[in-house]
Amino acid sequence: MTQLTSLYIGPPYVKMKLFYNSRYKCGIIWPMTKVAIIGAGEMGRTLGSLIIQKGHSVYFWDKFADQLIGLNQDSDQSLPAIIDSAEVIFLCVPSSALREVLFFIEPYLKAKQVLVSLIKGLEASQGLTATQFISKIVPRCYLGVLGGPMLAEELKANLPGGAVLASKRAKVLDLVAPLLSNPKLRVETSSDLAGVSIAGVLKNIYVLGLGAGEALKWGANARALYLTEALQEMIKIGHFFGAKTETFFGLAGLGDLLATGFSLDSFNFQVGQSLVNGKDLSQISEGQASLPILLDLLGPRAKKFPLLLLLKKLVLDKAEAKILYTQAGYL
Repeated sequence: MTQLTSLYIGPPYVKMKLFYNSRYKCGIIWPMTKVAIIGAGEMGRTLGSLIIQKGHSVYFWDKFADQLIGLNQDSDQSLPAIIDSAEVIFLCVPSSALREVLFFIEPYLKAKQVLVSLIKGLEASQGLTATQFISKIVPRCYLGVLGGPMLAEELKANLPGGAVLASKRAKVLDLVAPLLSNPKLRVETSSDLAGVSIAGVLKNIYVLGLGAGEALKWGANARALYLTEALQEMIKIGHFFGAKTETFFGLAGLGDLLATGFSLDSFNFQVGQSLVNGKDLSQISEGQASLPILLDLLGPRAKKFPLLLLLKKLVLDKAEAKILYTQAGYL
């Protein structure tokens, strides 16, 4: 399709784009959506770029002003103005920043406004997934979560990716999926909000072990053993959070685990490697931060998950990785 022009279609003056398909000799009117992206890090910028390419209006906000240089068309756009005008708000911040961010934006959020979380970590103060915590703080908003194999570095390089958009609200699915879907990003929809939310958290935890295994130079068979056992534990733990089994066999579970688990661009993978090679990393990954929270939530039930306990010994107890992996049958 070739874009011809921008149109304003009278009252209520909704901005729309006109496209013409030369093959079928027909045109369509495509509504423009106003989007706010909270968190202008790598994922936030990449997501914004994808949405802008589809002709929508995107404004960014970040607590660090230098992250916003060159992004917003109107440098005077304030946080209240950005939130007030946005139809969809994407939260692209670490789980450690979620509480602070919500208290920043909560006064300006309207009833039925759409919030979409990309956060793949547990909120430390209450041990909740991001979507659980958001729904508790701003129940008046319509909530969605985005998961799946969406490595920002690959999307920026115009390489294919996949995403699962989950929500209990049809409005969220209908409004947000078209913002993201393009020939290089396959977007699926789901009603399993709990499942997609916890799948991303668990993926980041279990990827720590994949990074360590690669650093130990394990074999392909051991890698397959670990992945199979990790997925089995993710499914069982997911049930405690109300997740559906099938979610873990799709893009939000297995898909994200495979992509992140073997990517040098994944910080959780890098952290796993550092546990073996001793490289000092300045930041704490989502997997590192969420692991002790998850263990506390599970309590005595954690004993049912031997791989999770191995990760506890590796990440929290600083046990010798080679000994742990040998005892577990991976080396």
